[in-house]
Amino acid sequence: MMDSLKKICFENNNIKDKGVIALAKALEENDTLLSLYLESNQITQVGAKEIGAILSNKYKLSKINLNNNPLKDEGLIAIANGLLENDTLRVITL
Repeated sequence: MMDSLKKICFENNNIKDKGVIALAKALEENDTLLSLYLESNQITQVGAKEIGAILSNKYKLSKINLNNNPLKDEGLIAIANGLLENDTLRVITL
């Protein structure tokens, strides 16, 4: 199933950093993900580092929503670093 997964929507699920870390691990072998919605999940700079890794490894990802998460400057920098390796992302909502 993970080889055909195109969209993940975990909005308002309070997955926090621990959930993002688990999600990043689960997505290691996935290369089909197009959209990732993580709005309002209490994700901090710790989880943002994992999101940066997802962005740098998921070359088909075109949309990500991280709105309403306390990412802080450090988290935004980690995400920006992940974007350096991603040329498919077209929409990012912070």
